[in-house]
Amino acid sequence: MLLRLLPFLFLGMPLTLLAANGEPFDASRADTDGPHVFYRGDKILVKYVLRRDTTVLSKTLEFTAKKAISLTCQIPKSGDSFSFLLKDELVSEACYYPATERMMVLSDIEGDFKAFKTILQGGGVIDESFNWNFGNGHLVLLGDFFDRGLQVTECLWLIYKLEAEAEAAGGKVHFILGNHEIMNLQGNFTYVRRKYLENALLMGDDYKTLYDRNSELGRWLRTKNAVEKIGDYVFCHGGISPELAQTQLSLTEINKITRQHLGKSQEEILSDAARSIYDLQTGIFWYRAAAKNLISEAEITYILKFADARRMVIGHTLQPDLTALYNGRVICIDLYHEENLREGFMKTLWIEEGFCYVINHLGEKSSLFSISFPRKSE
Repeated sequence: MLLRLLPFLFLGMPLTLLAANGEPFDASRADTDGPHVFYRGDKILVKYVLRRDTTVLSKTLEFTAKKAISLTCQIPKSGDSFSFLLKDELVSEACYYPATERMMVLSDIEGDFKAFKTILQGGGVIDESFNWNFGNGHLVLLGDFFDRGLQVTECLWLIYKLEAEAEAAGGKVHFILGNHEIMNLQGNFTYVRRKYLENALLMGDDYKTLYDRNSELGRWLRTKNAVEKIGDYVFCHGGISPELAQTQLSLTEINKITRQHLGKSQEEILSDAARSIYDLQTGIFWYRAAAKNLISEAEITYILKFADARRMVIGHTLQPDLTALYNGRVICIDLYHEENLREGFMKTLWIEEGFCYVINHLGEKSSLFSISFPRKSE
């Protein structure tokens, strides 16, 4: 074993231990988290995990009415925090929206609150106190805010908070589901950090209850869509495949069926329509072929005609840079956020008056994209 390690040691390369799932070894433990809001009979329980020096403990607050419950989310080690009210009601999101003047589009934050904060503040979407600062602009989030990172809860509550503030200002936050949201609701915890599993036990709960139908975040997630169309852009996490387009389901039907099956395991999804949406290869949460430039221009034309869209914007499949494929008709925006932040920058997609730009953490916009050429077979 030592002989295998020696070349790496001599080269001065850092060693990264990998777990069985291929992810870096998870040394996280129970730590600051919350709030988590549960509905238990006629009671509303608000639970936190708090750190007091070297001690980690759970705290529970009890309420009898939802009205005017004000909650605070503390960001560990940063000194940051924000407060918000629970919503009076949660309503399923619309699918179609008219074109809007300005949109920031972001995906695959994966529990990295610092990265999320950096690009939102840099782009002028929020102010230094985490308040909506984008007027009638739209913030479009293409899923995968769960897993891998250690501040998933904080990211979700910030989205929840900004939704209400954006609506009040004439703007909109669109939170579209990704495969990691789906996995967590299904009970697939492959990429959930140990911190969250231990926190749930500390609060006297099972991890899955944090997002079940008796939790505020679970109910909120169940109002979200798999796909939305804003103007002539269609947005989703993995992408619309030719196979899904062949079903001729409307976007509204895709969202309705998605919500009907949230929380069901893959084995429990039985109808052909639902299987086409949740398929692990060609379903809308998992599809990668378009992002890898593996299908034809004709198939992209078919997909966009199905969605009645000019462009499709997707996350899910990592790219070294914001990438325009198929003559600019597919925009891929899943970037190496954690690595980029370590290098001192963040960037994402900005759409203004129908045109696509790159925006960075300083609010600087450019039209520079990586352009992938058509496959040689075409």
